[in-house]
Amino acid sequence: MKYVLGLLWVAFIAYALFMAPGNSPGNDPIFKELLTFQSEEPWLLTVFSWLGIFPAVYACILLRKSIRVREDRRVPAWPFVLFSFGLGAFALLPYYALSSPFQKGVSSDHWPSAERPKSGISRVASHKLTHLILLILTLGSACYAMIQGNPERLAEAFNQSSFVHIMTIDFGVLTLLSTMAISRDARVNGRTTYWAWAGLLPIAGPLLYLLTERK
Repeated sequence: MKYVLGLLWVAFIAYALFMAPGNSPGNDPIFKELLTFQSEEPWLLTVFSWLGIFPAVYACILLRKSIRVREDRRVPAWPFVLFSFGLGAFALLPYYALSSPFQKGVSSDHWPSAERPKSGISRVASHKLTHLILLILTLGSACYAMIQGNPERLAEAFNQSSFVHIMTIDFGVLTLLSTMAISRDARVNGRTTYWAWAGLLPIAGPLLYLLTERK
């Protein structure tokens, strides 16, 4: 799987640099409107805002626990999570390609760290209120887009703007990658891996997975 993710990462970069259709960001009025939140199309604003919410969801999954180091100790999660707020799947794909999850039932003798207090970031990432706020923002923006927006304008921008084109594909990759994120987390924490299917519900699925976790 790591090689598949690595190839997907390379292919995604190559596509974004050389094959994405539409105007480049420097000559793209849609890109400038989104950066200044002046776009009048709710669907564009919503997908753009979701690319800010999605990395926060991954942060909640990867950074919420400091009791056990659940991934390969040689690949800390936080740098990839940090860069994902600007690069999305471009930052997270290499993390999942390089890290090796611990399997359910691994002896505690093999855990690379002992129990220790949670850091401030871990406490925020693990708090149910954080997950609930992210879910409310997701559902609220979705309702705004569906009521006020025109999906045909998003489809037009997908072909006219390279930024919107890559942004939309990035959102799709993050959605598919969240199934792996949930599956790995569920195995480590003794939950059913059927929860991975929740990742197909963009953003809301992983948040429901987190909200239903028993502490």
